Amino acid sequence: MNILIYIIFLSFSLYPIGFDALNIPSNSMEMSLSGAGIAARGNGVINPSGNYNQSPTIGFSANKWMVEIGGNSFYYINNDYQFTYSSLKVDDIELRNDIPSDEPLDIVESSFLSFGISKGYNIFNDLNLGIGAQFHYNQLFLNKFSTLTLDIGLQKPLLKNLQIGLLIKDIGSNSLDIPTSYGAGVSYYIPNLKTELLVDYIYSNHYQSGISYGLIQEIKMITFNAGYSKFSNLRRTLSSGIKINLNKKYNFLYSLLSVENSNLGLAHYFGIEISL
Repeated sequence: MNILIYIIFLSFSLYPIGFDALNIPSNSMEMSLSGAGIAARGNGVINPSGNYNQSPTIGFSANKWMVEIGGNSFYYINNDYQFTYSSLKVDDIELRNDIPSDEPLDIVESSFLSFGISKGYNIFNDLNLGIGAQFHYNQLFLNKFSTLTLDIGLQKPLLKNLQIGLLIKDIGSNSLDIPTSYGAGVSYYIPNLKTELLVDYIYSNHYQSGISYGLIQEIKMITFNAGYSKFSNLRRTLSSGIKINLNKKYNFLYSLLSVENSNLGLAHYFGIEISL
């Protein structure tokens, strides 16, 4: 399926896998919650402070984003560190001008790569700090760009089942128009039901204010996730996912996401997670 470049610019509300790809989920867990989870327990996907005291894990996923954008991701967690890699690529962008024609001027490709490292620390008995760094590389036509961004997060339980989190994400070079976002989140866990409820508020100069909701529900060997996000001047997303414990070591993950009031189709992520 060929993709007209103006479709990606105007309809998709993203540059052709440019640095706005930072807002495309990098793995199945993140996408299944629509990006919610600043205060999530035992999860460093969104907030690097969640890496503290996590079990050693390695994960892989094959990702199909919308309008035929594909990629893959990898993460490795051990000793409070998390190492990540993700990629996105589209290789059949039709380049056209304002003059109608049967054939495009050219077929071009765009790609995005990201490498990250983060670590969680316990500052006090009940306060965790996380620091992360990511290197991003983007290529469009003959243009190549790269940059380094930083994340800083905190998590702290207030009550037995209530936890809050703070996150400053994508601190980097303003010359590349990467908006730094500021977020606060709440997690409430219901032990009898094995249910975790998540609410995040996020603000950035580019996307203005947004809110995300997430649900994590454990039922024996299966964990169900659901998420919803809404930004004041951006898209609304609805997502869900499932994690199946195949045995004590292997987990299968699947998630999907849709953008409301669009014809972009669904995004699908398939993943395998291995306990080490």
